[in-house]
Amino acid sequence: MKKKRYAKLALFLTAMLWGSTFAIGKIATEVFSASFVIALRFTVASIALIIVAVPYYKLLSKQYWIDGMWMGVALFISYILQVAGLAGETSPGESAFLCTTYCVLVPFFHWFATKKRPRLLHIFCVFICLLGIGILSLQGGFSMSTGDILTVLSGVPGAMNLVLSSIMCQKKNPLLLTTIELGVVGVLAWIFVFITDTVPREFPLETAGGIVYLGLVATAFCLFLQSYGLKYAEASIGGMILSLESVFGVVFAIIIYHEKITFRMLVGFAVIFLAIVLSQIEPKEKIEKRGAYCEKRSD
Repeated sequence: MKKKRYAKLALFLTAMLWGSTFAIGKIATEVFSASFVIALRFTVASIALIIVAVPYYKLLSKQYWIDGMWMGVALFISYILQVAGLAGETSPGESAFLCTTYCVLVPFFHWFATKKRPRLLHIFCVFICLLGIGILSLQGGFSMSTGDILTVLSGVPGAMNLVLSSIMCQKKNPLLLTTIELGVVGVLAWIFVFITDTVPREFPLETAGGIVYLGLVATAFCLFLQSYGLKYAEASIGGMILSLESVFGVVFAIIIYHEKITFRMLVGFAVIFLAIVLSQIEPKEKIEKRGAYCEKRSD
């Protein structure tokens, strides 16, 4: 019981810390390019995990590198689109909700990978989510800003990354895979920085704290909290708690970035959040089956 309580607390803290990254990331992209912010963030996170993962290096094999590479490529594309959206017209609050639409897409990518058909509820959630995106993002003439489009698109590779991770981590050490994954993101980001010639000529010291926070706390530490939380908490409850990331994103956008929230934005947030929460609900028979399995394991 205590482990479940601590697990839920860990996931709640993860959602809160992740929610803060939208406002901090927005401030960082006002100084640096999107690729440079990602490169620094994931370099810091990778160094931290490389040190922590030392005891597990003996488990490394060729398949670890292949799986970690695919996970890293998907995560890099997701982050480059999300941060590019933040660097544009998308506000931190809008980004917090628009990018979490990946939750709604996961069942469909899982269907493609495992042939397990999504339920009607998932299809219904897609339409609710699209409605929320429309309310939040559509402007006069039914057009969306480039930043909003990039942020919504970031959900596609984001969902792919989650499905890949759930499949590839089943028979492998998650810490090792995550270390390789974040390292791949960092390397790809640095390549992107030099190809696009976006190395900054100046590095204001006041931005260093934000970058270290994004890498060490919001990435490395949060991944540990997430792994611990999802190990002991029910998947559906864990998913709902983590979806609070979008809510915290708006809260921190108001506190840190002084974002003004309109009534239309609130309605859009509410509709998208409804879609995310509904997408996490599991059928009763699945919950009962898992409960029976857990009781059998405890006998």
